[in-house]
Amino acid sequence: MADKRRKKSLFDDIFGADPFEDVEGMIDHMLNEMGISMDELSKQPFVYGFSVSQRPGEEPEIREFGNLPPEAVSEKTEGNQMYVGERKPLVDVFDTEDCVHIVAEMPGIEKEDIQLDATDSAVELKATHGERKYSEYIELPVKVDPDSAKATYLNGVLEVIFERRDSEKKTSIQIE
Repeated sequence: MADKRRKKSLFDDIFGADPFEDVEGMIDHMLNEMGISMDELSKQPFVYGFSVSQRPGEEPEIREFGNLPPEAVSEKTEGNQMYVGERKPLVDVFDTEDCVHIVAEMPGIEKEDIQLDATDSAVELKATHGERKYSEYIELPVKVDPDSAKATYLNGVLEVIFERRDSEKKTSIQIE
């Protein structure tokens, strides 16, 4: 018959015999601190994340998506209850030789609910459908022609394509 006793280690002293024993209790405690019950989680998504991209020779760019983090919505809290306002869509920007391609994921939104405003260096995206709201300001990696924009929306995915503006166009300047 095998002896079920095992030698006590330093790990046991620090974390206890089973460090995962009370994970459910810890999750319940964290949700309670945020004012969210398990019933509420099934009614509204609680999503927050980030994407990291880095172009050669540049600093990494970190973009957040999903529900706003709690510190950003602190003015929208009542007591211990947290209310999620606008979400940030997951956005990818692709820069090719002749165009800039933006892809934004916004599930639960209809095409008519989307407002897009563009300049030659940025795009402002807003969408509202019932309780669901998305908002994002997207800085573009190069200058584009805003009048060349072609946008499509299908199955929660918005795609916008801009033609690049030729910013390295040479012009002769007369000296007077």
